[in-house]
Order: sequence, then structure tokens, then C-alpha cells
Amino acid sequence: MMKKWFIQAFASLAMLASGIAMANEVHIDVKAPIKMTDKASLQRGAKIFVNYCLNCHSANYMRYNRLQDIGLTDKQIKDNLLFAGEKVGETMRISMNPKDAKKWFGAAPPDLSVEVRARGADWVYAYLRSFYKDDTRPTGWNNQVFDKVAMPHVLYELQGVQVLDHETHTLKLEKAGKLNPI
Repeated sequence: MMKKWFIQAFASLAMLASGIAMANEVHIDVKAPIKMTDKASLQRGAKIFVNYCLNCHSANYMRYNRLQDIGLTDKQIKDNLLFAGEKVGETMRISMNPKDAKKWFGAAPPDLSVEVRARGADWVYAYLRSFYKDDTRPTGWNNQVFDKVAMPHVLYELQGVQVLDHETHTLKLEKAGKLNPI
């Protein structure tokens, strides 16, 4: 059970480069293109997760050594994914103080080991793909899946910048990112 969740969570992040239809809060009509056997993709997802998500979001119910489930060795984990003196057997914590997070974002970012279990890989995948530029929001971003979310779009350099077409309620790529996934 834990292994399946872990692989799905990282697969959701790993597959950001795949094109999908946009979803809304009520009805998620997209499946995360998870291939449990694609170790390279899962490992890229782990790298994206550690470098982009684990700065603000903890995964307190996961340990770094669970990355062995996607084919990484302890040495690879230590050399490539641990940056602040963490140990391979430790949980995926963050150093951000929850009080500071609330002050900066309006709420402390949720623990992603809980969030993926609660919402599912398809929701997380759709959410990550549904950010768009919105100058009316404090961070400059909004999200079709989670309207008025406090989270900025930290993956915009990889994904690109999308804008909302208010007539059709669809997202359109304004500027391609490094991976140009749309």
C-alpha cells in the first residue's frame, strides 16, 4: 500500500511533461499518466519533488530510503537528493516554520504524504497542470482545480506560463517552459 502510494505520488510529478486536458474542482476528468515500471521517469519525478516541492511541503510520513522503491541506491539518494545534512533513513521534513508559512502564504503548506493519499494522484496531477497567470492574486498565480490557492506556481519555468481564456474557461500556453509539456 505504502509503496503504491509512493510511486503514484512521484509518478504524478514525473509525468508533468505529458499533455492532458484541463480539469476543474468538481470533476477531474484526467488520469495521471503513471507507468509504474518507468523507473527513469519516477526518478525524475523524485528529483522534481525534492527540488521544487520539498522546500515548502513536507512529506513527514515518508522516508528518503523509500526512494529505493523506484530503483535508487542509498548512495544515489545521498549524493543527488539530500542537500542539508539529512540522512537516508530520515523522514522528508522541511525547515520552514509553520508560523512563518502561515504569515507568508496565509496557511501552512500541507504535508504531501497526506495530501496525495487524501486527494489521489489524478487530482494532484490535474492541480499541478492547472496553474495560470492571475495578476489579481497575491502570488500572481491562480489554479483552475483549486481556485484562489495560496501556492505560487513553482514549476512555471518547467511547464511554461498559461493564461485563462475567460470566455471558454480553458488554459492557453502564453510562454513555453523548459520542458514545454503542454
